[in-house]
Amino acid sequence: MQHRLPIGERLRHAREARQLTLAVVAERSGLTKGFLSRVEREATSPSVTSLLTICEAIGVPLADIFATPKAVVMRAADRPHATLPGQLVVDTLLTAPQERKLTVIETAVGPDGSGGDELYSLPCATEVCYVVEGEIELILDTDTYRLATGDCITFDGTVPHTWRSGSALSHARVIWILAPGLPDPLHYVHS
Repeated sequence: MQHRLPIGERLRHAREARQLTLAVVAERSGLTKGFLSRVEREATSPSVTSLLTICEAIGVPLADIFATPKAVVMRAADRPHATLPGQLVVDTLLTAPQERKLTVIETAVGPDGSGGDELYSLPCATEVCYVVEGEIELILDTDTYRLATGDCITFDGTVPHTWRSGSALSHARVIWILAPGLPDPLHYVHS
């Protein structure tokens, strides 16, 4: 079943996302706060001219108000393998392969699994490592961080790093979040 947000609600979400008050939009558009409030509450329908004026005042393209949001479901059984650095690991992509704003990868780590012996960096401003289960050691430049189940670390992905299983006998599961996303997570080769 497809559910579309009413135009007024979409306008309100767009305004709030830009942290604009009704007063600011009223001032920018020349429309009254009362009229804008009624539009957002679906108490009245704006004319095409008013709608264009509101969109311009908010700073949102009119097409975005009518666009159907895109959603990509990644079923567990169908998740593609990613190619992050690693030994004795299985990396699967949690985000859509074409997503460029964010890449999320789940790594299943076997005993003695690691990101490799060499330090590497990734082309992302921010990297987050969340240990779902088990333990790992993250080597970030010259520092080593021991992370256990539930621990999380955030760092600059361009800083040389690697990681290894916290125990030669145990498994671990780790979620990696990279922003912006990798250019091609299915065929990424680090340098």
